[in-house]
Amino acid sequence: MPRPRLLSVVPLLLWLLIGAAAPANAQDTPTPRAGADWFAKAGREVRSKHYRILSDLDPDETKLYASHLDLMYEEYARRLAGIPQQAPEVPFVLMFARESDYLNVLRNRYGVNGTGSGGMFFISPAGAALAFFTEQLPRTRVLHVVQHEGFHQYAHSRFAGTLPPWVNEGLAEFFGEAIVVDGRVIVGQASTGAVAAVKKAIETGTTVDFVRLLTMSSDQWNANVRGGNASVQYVQSWSMVQYLGWADGGRYQQPFEGYLRLLHSGMPSERAFVQAFGTNDVASFERAWREWASKMRPSAFSAAAARIGFLAEGLRFLSREGAAVESLDDLVSQLRERNFSIEITVHGRTETLTATDAILDIPQDDLAKTKPVFDLIPPKRAKGTTSADRKLETQHPTPPVLTTRGLEPRELVLKWVRNKKTGVFDFEMLSPKEAPPLPKRPARKPPADGSGS
Repeated sequence: MPRPRLLSVVPLLLWLLIGAAAPANAQDTPTPRAGADWFAKAGREVRSKHYRILSDLDPDETKLYASHLDLMYEEYARRLAGIPQQAPEVPFVLMFARESDYLNVLRNRYGVNGTGSGGMFFISPAGAALAFFTEQLPRTRVLHVVQHEGFHQYAHSRFAGTLPPWVNEGLAEFFGEAIVVDGRVIVGQASTGAVAAVKKAIETGTTVDFVRLLTMSSDQWNANVRGGNASVQYVQSWSMVQYLGWADGGRYQQPFEGYLRLLHSGMPSERAFVQAFGTNDVASFERAWREWASKMRPSAFSAAAARIGFLAEGLRFLSREGAAVESLDDLVSQLRERNFSIEITVHGRTETLTATDAILDIPQDDLAKTKPVFDLIPPKRAKGTTSADRKLETQHPTPPVLTTRGLEPRELVLKWVRNKKTGVFDFEMLSPKEAPPLPKRPARKPPADGSGS
C-alpha cells in the first residue's frame, strides 16, 4: 500500500514570528478576492473558550481540535504565568480538511507560502492566524503541529518579538512533544527520534556553539533553514529547554524563568543569560548540557504514545480492509505484509515508523519499575445488534483494544468510536491509572464421560 501522507513541519516565517506585529484591524476578515470557495465551505465562524475558528472539517473534528487548542492555551498560560501580555493576542485559527485549500488560502489571501508545511502561525500585512490541515496526516502529528504552532501564537502576545529564535523554537517543541490524554497535558516528554538526533549531533560534533545559539538572530536562523541545515539547531534548542527545565532535579527552572523575564523586558539574550544564571562561564554550562544530553533516555510515555498511535493507524487501516486481528504478532505481521509505514518530517528531521518487532518495544525509563509492554484485548461483540450493525461489523470489524501495562505515570488505552456516517472507526487515547483487566477465559467444559480428565 502507499505510505500515509508525509508530514513536514517547517519553520513559520520566523521573520514574522519574531520581528513583526500584526497590522491593526486586518487580522481575520476574509475578502472575496481570495479563497472564496473555501470560506464559503467553512461557513460561519465558531468560538471556543479562547479562539475564534473557521473550519471546513467535520463539526466533531473541529470541536476536537478546538478543545485541544483551549487545553494547550491554558498550559502555555500556566507555564508562563509570570510573563505579562505585551501585544494584542491573535486568537484566530483556520482549520483545513485539504492541503490544497490550505496552500491556496495562505498564498492568495494572506501572501504566505505554506509549501511543505503541515501548519503554521503567520503574521502578514493581510492578517494573522494559526492555520493547519488534516488531509492524510496521522492525528498525533496534527496535534504536534497544533501544540508547536499554538505556542508561537501565544508567545507573540507575551514577548512581542523579544524571544530569541533558540528559545522560541525550543519552547515550541517542548510543548509540541507534550502528550495530551484525558484532558491532561504531560510535558517534559522526550521522543525516541529527538533524543537520538541530539546524541548523534553531539557524537559527530555538529552541535551549534552555545554562545552562537544564544545570540543567533532570526536572519541567521532563517539562513540555516533555507540552506537545509536547521534540523540540529531545532533539536538542540529543544534539548536545551529540556535541560533547563528538568536537569539536576529542576535546579535551573527558576533561573530559566528569570532569563525569560529579562528577555521580556528587552535585555539582549547573552546578557540576560549571564545575569539570570549568575555566571559568564557559558562554555562550562554547555559542557554540562552535553554530558546530560549524552546520557538522556527517551521517555517511556512518549515512545509508547508514538507507537500506540502508529499501531492504531494500522488497526484502523486493517479494519477498513475488513481484516480481523488476533494478536500483537498478527497485527505486526499483517501490517508488514502490506508495507504499512508512516514517515514524518519535523524541522528537517525524518522519522519512519514501520511494522517491525521493534514497534512493540517500549523503553524503560526512570519512572517505570518494570519494562512496560503493549497488550491487545479482543473486542467485545455487542449483543442484540441489528442486521445493519452486523453488516457494518463484517465490512469494518471492530479493532481490538490496545493498551499498555506497567507504563508510568499512567497507562495508555485506545478507545474506538465508529463513525455513524461512514461505518469506519476513529480513535482517541485514554490514560487511566490502571490498564483494562484481561478478558476472562471461558470455563473449560468437563468431558462427556464426567471423568474430569
